[in-house]
Amino acid sequence: MTEHPRRYPVSDTAALVMLWAQEYYETRPVIGSYFKRLDLSRGRPLVERYNGICPWYSEVIINQKHFIKNTVEDLVGNDTKRTAIVNLGAGFSPLALELAPLLCDRVRFVEIDLSNMSHKHGIYAGLVPDRSGFISCIEADISDTAGLAKTLEQEMVDPARTRLIVVMEGLTYYIKKPAMAQVTECLSGLAPDLAIVFEHLKPCRLVSEDRRFIPYGIFSHVRDYTALERMTTYSEDEIRAMLGPGFSCRYCNMDEMEAKRTGTKRYFPAPDSGWLSCAVAVRRSITG
Repeated sequence: MTEHPRRYPVSDTAALVMLWAQEYYETRPVIGSYFKRLDLSRGRPLVERYNGICPWYSEVIINQKHFIKNTVEDLVGNDTKRTAIVNLGAGFSPLALELAPLLCDRVRFVEIDLSNMSHKHGIYAGLVPDRSGFISCIEADISDTAGLAKTLEQEMVDPARTRLIVVMEGLTYYIKKPAMAQVTECLSGLAPDLAIVFEHLKPCRLVSEDRRFIPYGIFSHVRDYTALERMTTYSEDEIRAMLGPGFSCRYCNMDEMEAKRTGTKRYFPAPDSGWLSCAVAVRRSITG
């Protein structure tokens, strides 16, 4: 009789996102096996509650994940430069598994979060043993920017000659702007060749009036549920100002993300139809 490994419990809000994205990963055997090692049951009441507000909310999450994965692939490129992909606040995101075919001596993946990282790496070792050596799962507080800088310097080995790609997915809403500014300042000082994928909530004024009830209904409950004072939002101008000079910044709203994945704008016909956006900020070193 085959013995199945015990499922590892995932927190409610993390499980919520994974349940919404599950359909997207069904055709990918390795990620399907990863999901089978996790207990997502705590997220089901939240899925039911939020789907009552927006029955197609999974489209938001799937479009976002599709966009981020493809963006990182493009940023890695096909040259020979040493590259570190860093997922801040990684949680149980399977992004490392999505990008596993890229990982090698030249391209490493670093996950950082407060907890669960050692267990997550154990799952990786079982699922992708030939790639898990190129993945580091580190338990740390990213708001400790001195510690963050030290950790990433060690992972990059030679920051001046390493392309650093930082992913912030599902993170920026929970961190106040002064703390986030310190994180981006820290990252900016680490490597001259830097890209930041900055997924974020938009201010209410930038969302069409007929759609505002969706982010309000969901994120006001998340705010109260997680005992936050408020959810943090950003406009494109605020992101550019926080990053400072030297970056080229491409800004992608949910209508564009949907079009990139499906070829249509069924759910998001216009830029202000959506409440999440993604800024892709790139700064290349002079020497390349």
